[in-house]
Amino acid sequence: MKRIALFVHNLTVEYSLTIAQGVASYFTQDKDVKLVLAQTNQPFYHPGLYGYQYWTSAELLKAEDIDLIMIVTSAYQTFISPEELIDFLRPFTKKPIVSIASDLPFDNVHYTFCDCEKAYDQVIDHLIKKHGCKNIGFLSAAATSSKEGSSRLNAFKKALKNHKLESNPDNEIEALFIREAAFNITLNKYKSKKDVKVDAFVAANDLMAEGCMKALQSLGLKVPKDVKIIGFDDTVRASFTSPSLSTIDQNIAAQGYAAAEVAHKILLGEKVPRKTSIFAEPVYRQSCGCVKTNNTAFTCFDQEGNPVENHNINSRTIEEYTESSKDIVAIYSLIDTFYTNHTLQELFNSLTEITSQMKFESMAVVLYEKPLYFKKSDPIIIPDKAFLRVYIEKNQQIIPYDEKGIETNPHKQLIPESIKSTLRGTFIVHPIFSGEKQYGYLIVKPSNLKFQMHHVYLKLIINAIANAYDFTQALTKNEILSTKNEKLLKSNQELNFQNSIDELTQVLNRRGFMDKAEKELKRAAKAGQSGMVFFADMDGLKKINDTYGHRVGDLAIQTEARVLSDAFRTTDIVGRLSGDEFAILSTGITKNYISTIRSRIEQLNLIYSQEAGLPLTLSLSLGNVSFTPGKANLDTLLSKADQKLYKEKELKHASRQ
Repeated sequence: MKRIALFVHNLTVEYSLTIAQGVASYFTQDKDVKLVLAQTNQPFYHPGLYGYQYWTSAELLKAEDIDLIMIVTSAYQTFISPEELIDFLRPFTKKPIVSIASDLPFDNVHYTFCDCEKAYDQVIDHLIKKHGCKNIGFLSAAATSSKEGSSRLNAFKKALKNHKLESNPDNEIEALFIREAAFNITLNKYKSKKDVKVDAFVAANDLMAEGCMKALQSLGLKVPKDVKIIGFDDTVRASFTSPSLSTIDQNIAAQGYAAAEVAHKILLGEKVPRKTSIFAEPVYRQSCGCVKTNNTAFTCFDQEGNPVENHNINSRTIEEYTESSKDIVAIYSLIDTFYTNHTLQELFNSLTEITSQMKFESMAVVLYEKPLYFKKSDPIIIPDKAFLRVYIEKNQQIIPYDEKGIETNPHKQLIPESIKSTLRGTFIVHPIFSGEKQYGYLIVKPSNLKFQMHHVYLKLIINAIANAYDFTQALTKNEILSTKNEKLLKSNQELNFQNSIDELTQVLNRRGFMDKAEKELKRAAKAGQSGMVFFADMDGLKKINDTYGHRVGDLAIQTEARVLSDAFRTTDIVGRLSGDEFAILSTGITKNYISTIRSRIEQLNLIYSQEAGLPLTLSLSLGNVSFTPGKANLDTLLSKADQKLYKEKELKHASRQ
């Protein structure tokens, strides 16, 4: 039986979830394949406290018994740089890789691609001939470095050219694939409805289309009477916006299904082309005027004007809602089950019933010899030895609770080779963690493709296992001494954290930055890596303090720290040296990336200044200098970066004279 690993960045995102469901729907019981699905986030994942622990799933799927890798590449490209993605995938390149929605620079790669050129051409044709539009704008996400963002902008421009319309840069809005960004940037561009000269906006995704639509409506414009809006993706939200959103359906589930078919053919030894195209199709609703705004029947039309089924509202909706209610009842029941303390033996002996409630056909619980500790900044390295402690299949304990367990090497097989199973289809691998502590992993086979709900169930069970593990350990020790040690450890951790964090901005203070940056420079020098050091300084802080007072000045400094933290990568080191001076160390970054960083800073200054309620839009000056393994003295680098920053300030001052 062949094994395929599917990497998904985050299953709470509708796009990634739908792709995964499309892949899983292909691997039915008649295929001699086990699909192992993993939500990984990314290394050193920034959002949340412990989301970075999910990266263990990527490490687990390096196991030798995995035959092929599938990855929802486009989702990762939104969060990490192309260089980081290549580094992440390089260890897997000895095996075939099937990439979804984007090509990768490796030899043994096949990929699916959504061809949107025809759909954009049809949309422009529709807006011109059906609705008489002549001045059409675009909400772009090309600045995110996403290949999809660039391809959609290029397809839009090509469609304009095909219809003998000029592409006007003044009608383009860069909105970062984010609804809130589109809303704020649209309002910044247009101060009143008189400023809006376009008669239609086409967007690179539905979220941006929705944000722009809300912004235009707040200015007093009517959609679609005054401005037509068309999105891209045909997400569930598109059917429920007001008015409902005309969009382009990129057949997300079909992309996943097609990628799965390609993967299966590769494993069967068949020859397949490197690229498999899926074609997008327009779906017209109320926001372009094809459906009256008083129509509440969720009607939509295709390019020829024929009514088409709304994929988001169909005969299964009531059934799915009913099933969701059952899931909620099951969650309440499980919370009650896990509320009291259990030993591992007590918990594992009840897992058969729990697995049935969770609608899992099988569950394997694998624990390490002892818990591992990973901080957000640590590389995740799994051990060579783990132990299968319990295995349940079809409501039976095939391997009952075993205090020692059956040994396996996760780098070779995720569960011991001695465990034979005829189950095929989709499996989920999920790390067992609590806070910084990691205990092992679960492998489950769900009975349906409701992956979002399964991850809720899995979160409940891993919390229960972690609690049971700790409770079992506590029973064998002096409970009072253990509690005191835990409090002392927590107090020391909090003290160390407080001593290195700037109180105003919550980024590293000077001491914290210098310490962490020097350690990173030494590590980079040993690894032969280069990078850059940046020196940043806010423009006009004195004027802000003199005009609006120091409270607003402090808020400006806090906002600038947030801008820099989000403009740079999560792996970069950001610190406040003094006043409004900040420093950043970025390993692996090159000069080619500076323009992107400056663009992000400018956009985030605009968005975050408005969010913070500042009376002006912030700006900053930036100096940068490269470091190499042979030239990595932090004080010297900061001094040179500061000198370049000073020259930039001089140029800005001269330009204002």
